[in-house]
Amino acid sequence: MARRATTTGRTADRPLTPARRRAARTLLAVGVAGLAVWFVWRLATLGAHPIQVVSLLIELSGWTGGLIVVSGLLAATAPRSVVDPDGTFRYAVAVAGRVGRTRAIDLQRDLRDTTDRLRTRAAGGTADRAMLGVMIDGPRRIALVLTLSLGLMLGVSPAPMPPWWALVAVGAGTSFVAASHVVASDGWIRFGDRTRWSFASLGEVLAPTDRVDLAPRRWVGTVGTIVVLNVAIALRGMSDRWTHGLPAMTDDERIVAMGWASLVVVGGLYTLRTIPTPRLANEHLVARRLEERTARRSALGAAVCLGLVGLLAGILPGSVDAGSDDPVRIEPSTQVEADGDTGG
Repeated sequence: MARRATTTGRTADRPLTPARRRAARTLLAVGVAGLAVWFVWRLATLGAHPIQVVSLLIELSGWTGGLIVVSGLLAATAPRSVVDPDGTFRYAVAVAGRVGRTRAIDLQRDLRDTTDRLRTRAAGGTADRAMLGVMIDGPRRIALVLTLSLGLMLGVSPAPMPPWWALVAVGAGTSFVAASHVVASDGWIRFGDRTRWSFASLGEVLAPTDRVDLAPRRWVGTVGTIVVLNVAIALRGMSDRWTHGLPAMTDDERIVAMGWASLVVVGGLYTLRTIPTPRLANEHLVARRLEERTARRSALGAAVCLGLVGLLAGILPGSVDAGSDDPVRIEPSTQVEADGDTGG
């Protein structure tokens, strides 16, 4: 392990070659063009509801963060050797190493410090802006989860049903910007690192420290995100299909809202699958940790199953509402008396 860390640190000190710099700029330009097409469509179809406006602002914050991170990586001239031991925070550590910054353990304090530096003349230019772009991913993910959950509960989709060309544009734009991160970091950043970082950093934003009797914050925050979104999906699907307890949504709105939330759930499950499993730090807490792990897995499994039920109930065509449709087709019975039966 130490040998691998030394090798990684030595390659981190290597400046970005001109060929990689040009490739990263080309990828970034193509990605920005794709995102611009999506943004123009979003503006043209933007509704007045706060859910839709906030959703667009969250998207913009994510794109802006990605762009300033790439700008910082391209402008870096003196990279440092920073090693992430388990790969959980690889994205943040890689950016910090390339731009010459060392990320603090406490994300809350580091976010405040970087923001204060940007407000003063002591700001470190592109390096500090790149780190700010990294650290807003956690708060941005929290805002997205809350917005999607509220939208599902209130019956408001974050966006209308997009046409195929808009989906192609945002998919290509996101992919090319991610590829520019990989190239501009000289391979230190890998595809999926930013997604894992944004979920794993949720716990650091919400809690100051880990608790010894619970799983690490990176696990608790990610599991909480998956549970909240799956419950929202389940309630929305069951309401529109059977109970009608929530404000109604059209089919297109429901598909967009559920699809967006499902993508976030998949990102959370990917994070849980790729970060290290929590280990027992104190053998005296084995029983408590086993209880916590069992409860966490049970809650996660139940939430995912509920979410799948709600998703299927929301996207499958047709209606099974007994109030508007009679699937059994039972005709009401009536008694018809013959004219000659009354007289004897």
